[in-house]
Amino acid sequence: MPDMPHSARSERDDPLTLVPELLPDLLALSPDALLVVNQAGTITHLNHEAERLFGSSAGALVGRPLEMLLPVHFRERHIAQREAYGRAPHARPMGAHLDLSARRLNGTEIPVDISLRPIMLEGQLHIIASVRDITARRAAERERVLQTERLRMQAGLLDLSQEAILMRDPIQRILSWSRGAEQLYGWTAQEALGHISHTFLRTRFPINRLTIEAQLERDGQWEGELIHTRRDGSTVQVRSHQMLLRDEHQQITAILEVNHPLGKPDQEAATTSANQQDHNGYAAHLAFFRQVLDTLPSGIHLVRGTDARLVLANRASAEIWGARWQPGQPMQAFLEAQGIRIVDAQGRMLAPDTWVTLRSVRQGEASRSYQEHIVQPGGLHLPVLVYALPVTPQVAWQDDGTEIDASEPFALVLYQDVTSLKEVERLKDEFIGIAAHELRAPLAVLKSAASMLCVQTARGHGPQLADWQQETLQDIEQATDRLSNLTEDLLDVTRLQAGKLALHPCATKIVALVQRVVATLQQTTTRHHLVVHATLEQQEIMVDRERIEQVLVNLVGNAIKYSPQGGEITIRIWEETEKTVGMSVQDEGIGIPVYQQGLVFGRFMRADNAHTLSIHGTGLGLYLCRELVEQHGGRIWFQSTEGKGSTFFLTLPRQCPEA
Repeated sequence: MPDMPHSARSERDDPLTLVPELLPDLLALSPDALLVVNQAGTITHLNHEAERLFGSSAGALVGRPLEMLLPVHFRERHIAQREAYGRAPHARPMGAHLDLSARRLNGTEIPVDISLRPIMLEGQLHIIASVRDITARRAAERERVLQTERLRMQAGLLDLSQEAILMRDPIQRILSWSRGAEQLYGWTAQEALGHISHTFLRTRFPINRLTIEAQLERDGQWEGELIHTRRDGSTVQVRSHQMLLRDEHQQITAILEVNHPLGKPDQEAATTSANQQDHNGYAAHLAFFRQVLDTLPSGIHLVRGTDARLVLANRASAEIWGARWQPGQPMQAFLEAQGIRIVDAQGRMLAPDTWVTLRSVRQGEASRSYQEHIVQPGGLHLPVLVYALPVTPQVAWQDDGTEIDASEPFALVLYQDVTSLKEVERLKDEFIGIAAHELRAPLAVLKSAASMLCVQTARGHGPQLADWQQETLQDIEQATDRLSNLTEDLLDVTRLQAGKLALHPCATKIVALVQRVVATLQQTTTRHHLVVHATLEQQEIMVDRERIEQVLVNLVGNAIKYSPQGGEITIRIWEETEKTVGMSVQDEGIGIPVYQQGLVFGRFMRADNAHTLSIHGTGLGLYLCRELVEQHGGRIWFQSTEGKGSTFFLTLPRQCPEA
């Protein structure tokens, strides 16, 4: 490593003196792999994370040269760099723009980031190296490079279109400007980029612009007629198609706008000629649309009818399914013919009526970031996020030019392969699980100590506590209860993600369980009146009693929490079918904004109006509810109107699949 000029050194570069007896405990606190190396380049200490990273026990590494953990071709050069560093030791943080690699004991090499810190142990200079595996980060960087290249290709395809196509960011600045836009409006891309689009084009809207933007954010798309002003001052009326683009975190990244100029209608044109022009225009649009879709990495499908017959799919679709879905073929027939299965995170088959695609065409249900797992014909297990949007085309043709019935329900469905994201998510969940597990013991000690002080004082043991001291202890108890609940939720999340949350079904009187939960929660509030309506007799169903109680506590607790003004909360239980039981929890609270309703079952997701009203929560409750209900083979959904309240519905089979 290069020597550091004396003038560039700082106090933090001076070696830190450590007591040898404390070193093992300090190393154990770090979430990164730590190695301690002496001036001779010999490993003297390491923590458990280093053992895990390099695939060896401490006994196999202590006393061995550091270079054994480096790629073979780099070892000789590193010895010289290490010796130079020893002559002028200094702190080096991570992210120093160095291309570094490490070698596990099994011979595999991994990209790493390394920080260095000189320390003094028993009067001798040592170096602590903090090593972090950045394999996932490098993969993400490669994906960003590929995404940039795809966007460049898509921009080239957009320029081939005769349509005026522009992309704008969330604050309406123009990001891209196609050749069709240059021809229609008269400005070059260089002149247009960076301007606010509606100001630049002096747009006249058919309705209030804010109303259009609200519809865009709610529905993800808008279509209508606009009047724009060209560079020469003349106006042009266009048919505008606008689509909202979001990232994997559901944040708005851009708005795609395609504008087609409208001419004066020829009242004497024959209907057949108009239809032929429509057909030709549709065919041209479809060909261009296909080119754009085929450059996208996610599988995109347009389906129609209640059996989800394929209208068109892009090239990535075959990679998602591991087989080619033929146009006109119903979805279920395609999957059965190819031996493809759709399963949940635990590998259990999902019933067809729970598939996002079929729900979209049968029930008109829009879904965002819904998780499914595809098992391809060869057995490859592919985790995907599914986005589905019901659409209503005015007219439609197949690829061969045959007109199809546009009165049927249509849906645009996107399947995104999230295999690489799942690995990053697994590492994150592993860390959360470790942290939550380690919090359990100190929280239990803290709660026990606070409770003991309260109880012993009440029994006359020790001096009487002042009122403020008593209130402080009660606050500590309540805070530890909240933290304990949070750690349990976090542990449940990690168990669910790892597929390790097992159900323990037993015969449960579901009406009695609901009544017990309601009676308990009624004691926590005086502003709310909880009412149970049960048309189901006291029958037993096979469920995991504790987990279903957890679901009910979450749903009824949310109804109380998100109805700050009070009011009636109604819990209903009924027989859905001979094999299923239905329940609902209805409140008169703040409701959920329409534009966020597709996201509420996600982890750490909370509605904006809850933040505005300072209603506290973690955003894990509904995620756990959905996962637990679906593990039972049931289904959960809701209806909500902002400002009027929400109703959550769930169905449970009488016989749990795990039973």
